[in-house]
This record gives sequence, structure tokens and C-alpha cells, in this order.
Amino acid sequence: MNQWNWVAIRAYGRAAFALLMAVVSIAMLSQWQASPLLAGFVVVGRWVPLLALAVTLWLVAAPTYRLVQWQRGHGFDCPRCGGPLGHERTGYASRGGAYRRCYACGDNINHRHYMSNAA
Repeated sequence: MNQWNWVAIRAYGRAAFALLMAVVSIAMLSQWQASPLLAGFVVVGRWVPLLALAVTLWLVAAPTYRLVQWQRGHGFDCPRCGGPLGHERTGYASRGGAYRRCYACGDNINHRHYMSNAA
């Protein structure tokens, strides 16, 4: 698989999983309506697909924004491969602190190395 194909998988993989959970929860709710024992849970369960779709929208919008910023030259890029970096994650202070994961090569890039690359 090409390195740049992994960019889409790493960026949108969580969104695809959240969308799958929305579809599965809709299928489960349709089965629960037929059961007299689980019919009471349908009232609360109706919100699960809606929340999963809202999470999916966020998980699509945030990486898309980062990828567009990277493509325009305003986002953070990987010093090793030049690929776009994901969201900042907190890390252990003994290991260098905050870091971002590259969507292209998958390396963890310490905050000291990507701060200077931003435009």
C-alpha cells in the first residue's frame, strides 16, 4: 500500500468506526422494538445513533481541516517525510512531552521538532 494511502486511513479511520457504530446501533434498535423486554430501552437508545453521527461529523471535520491547512502550507508537517501531522497529544515529560503522530509515516514527532515547521 502506498504511503499516502495511509494518510486517509489514519486520518479518517476513527470516523469510519463511529459511522459503523451508528449503523450497528440503528440495526440493534430496530430489533429492540420487536422485543417486549427491551422496548423500554428504545426511548433512551434513540439518542445513540444521533450521538454517533455527531461524533462522526467531528471526526471527519477535524482531520479535514488539518489536511487542508497542511496542503496550503499553514499546518504542521513531519520533518522526516513531509506528511501532515495529527492532533497534539499529551506525552510523558520524561519522554519529551507533547507530540503529534504523522498521518503519512506514522512516526511520533515531539513538539520541539514540529513547532519550527509551522508557517
